[in-house]
Amino acid sequence: MEKMAFERVKTLLYEKTGLNCSGYRDEYLHRRFKIRLRVIGADNYGKYLVYLKSNPDEFQNLLNDLAINYTMFFRDSDVYTYLHKILLPKILLSSSHVRIWSAGCATGEEPYSLSILVHKVLGHALSNHIVTIYASDIDKDALNKAKDGVYLQKQLSFLDSVSIDRFFTLEGENCRVNNSVKQLVHFEQVDLNTPSVHQHLDLILCRNVMIYFSKESQQRIHMNFYNSLKDGGYFIIGKSEILSGEPYKLFQPVDFLTRVYQKPKKTYEQTKV
Repeated sequence: MEKMAFERVKTLLYEKTGLNCSGYRDEYLHRRFKIRLRVIGADNYGKYLVYLKSNPDEFQNLLNDLAINYTMFFRDSDVYTYLHKILLPKILLSSSHVRIWSAGCATGEEPYSLSILVHKVLGHALSNHIVTIYASDIDKDALNKAKDGVYLQKQLSFLDSVSIDRFFTLEGENCRVNNSVKQLVHFEQVDLNTPSVHQHLDLILCRNVMIYFSKESQQRIHMNFYNSLKDGGYFIIGKSEILSGEPYKLFQPVDFLTRVYQKPKKTYEQTKV
């Protein structure tokens, strides 16, 4: 009965929020669901179903609890050093219209970090470029916090004081992201199990997100990213993550330590086919 009730919770969550739970590992779902069971005082899924029936707002709470939003500005400094010194200059100086996707952006630290790097790389030349950073997550509350752009000073521990003064406004113990940084970032609620709406992207970052998905879903999502990139576009995964299956065969490794991969450019012979 508990297994049936668990499956029913997954079905209702999909019907009410559009989240397809089939892509997540059951053990992960059990851990996250039981947080909500403890909060409302239910000791089994049957009682939780009764609660869901009379408290429809709980579906959003459940959806939000599926996302674990631990992040900070410039997390994994070597990755951002590679972006700053090598990858972003290559991308930004080769095109006047650049599109980047931060998938699983949580509360916004990653896309804002990318925007700061874009400003540093281009400087005043940014006015001659169109740079769009799509930032997506499934957690509506996290996205609202990201849009607000207010963070504790300790979350900026990887930034030097000059960068903080340039890109943030101090508000007591908090720091607010300046509008110049915000204007490049476009937030959106996205379930990574669904096909991407973005195509011909120059760069996708999806870091420390795949651990919550089944192996089959990881491969499907990675293929969605592959198809969303332009030929020659770049893909960065988490430092503890790997590619497998078809994505492993298709993506070319660029820098193993920072987990940077590239969608190969088509050869002359391929373009003639």
